[in-house]
Amino acid sequence: MYRHIVGVSRNGCELYVNLIQSSAGRYLSRQPHLISMIREVLATMKLADHDILVEQDMGRVIGNTNVVVTSEKDNVFYAQPAKKTISYRFVKNRSPSPSPMLTIILEQDSDDNYEIVDTWVGEFRPPFPGDERATGASGEYWKTHALVADAEVIQLSTVTKVCPY
Repeated sequence: MYRHIVGVSRNGCELYVNLIQSSAGRYLSRQPHLISMIREVLATMKLADHDILVEQDMGRVIGNTNVVVTSEKDNVFYAQPAKKTISYRFVKNRSPSPSPMLTIILEQDSDDNYEIVDTWVGEFRPPFPGDERATGASGEYWKTHALVADAEVIQLSTVTKVCPY
């Protein structure tokens, strides 16, 4: 695994991201300015749990979130993003919105260091239904939220108006 060291936590745990294979790595390749913000946030924390969710208000707009609240007036559809096997919920004719929030998901490794497995601009959102990390909250959340249609490259043959979950 290719490990890019991001920093060290307050209690000396190494923080790293797999820039090639992880969701966090793919996101950070498009938003590299977030690496310094992640370092800033995690350097002040004592990390101890195996799975850690960090949701931090940075006090200023740090980028745009691609997840928006939807209503019955929105034009919603479902599709599988490229290289995915589950369907995501999308909304047409909406734009990303500015956000001061940074979400970071960490997993402790066998050496008691932490891998940043996912990160994004915006508030925490549960995985989509059907994802291996989906929870009971996933279905309820994604009934009222969607990705802005241009947020992901989709497999056109999977587009449907019928909710698959």
